[in-house]
Amino acid sequence: MPDARGSEAGHRMALTITARLIRSADTPHTAELTGRADAGSWRVSWLPDRLLTRAQAEAAMSIAEAVGQMPSDCDPDLYDDTFWTRVNAWAAELGLAGPDAVVRAIEPPGGDLGR
Repeated sequence: MPDARGSEAGHRMALTITARLIRSADTPHTAELTGRADAGSWRVSWLPDRLLTRAQAEAAMSIAEAVGQMPSDCDPDLYDDTFWTRVNAWAAELGLAGPDAVVRAIEPPGGDLGR
């Protein structure tokens, strides 16, 4: 059964979250606070044109982390139902479909966010 972060046996979820940065050892993507914490001004490297709330930034980074844990030779369309249940829920928080979020998060970061 998933816990509050969506993790369960076999799926390690370990985001590092500080007051200004969210990152994971499983993905090169990062989320960074770009203004006041109460203003919903988090920017995530795989959604660079959007300002997000902290909860949305955590959801976006959870997607990036889950994608980063996939075997490199794995076709996401064939990945297990648990993966898609988690990704679809996080993507919904961003107003995205799960498959669209995976396609975006699978690409490497393009800018200097978090560097």
